[in-house]
Amino acid sequence: MGDTLQIRNVPPELHAAVARHAREHGMTISQYLLRRISQLEGKPVIRDTLDDHWRRTSAYERIAPGTAAELLSEDRDR
Repeated sequence: MGDTLQIRNVPPELHAAVARHAREHGMTISQYLLRRISQLEGKPVIRDTLDDHWRRTSAYERIAPGTAAELLSEDRDR
């Protein structure tokens, strides 16, 4: 058997909604919440995703700001 989690101060309307969803899925509240937590933990956190992206792209040379027309004009002038 695994560890136990306990959530205190759950608003009555939230508890009722969770209980309703659990019933609709033919599960106990514990089974339903365990499934939902597992789903959440399987998804990447946006902050981690953005940090990974920044780390990968920070090695690239940054292009100076300018419009596409300005960049094309500079390129033609070379």
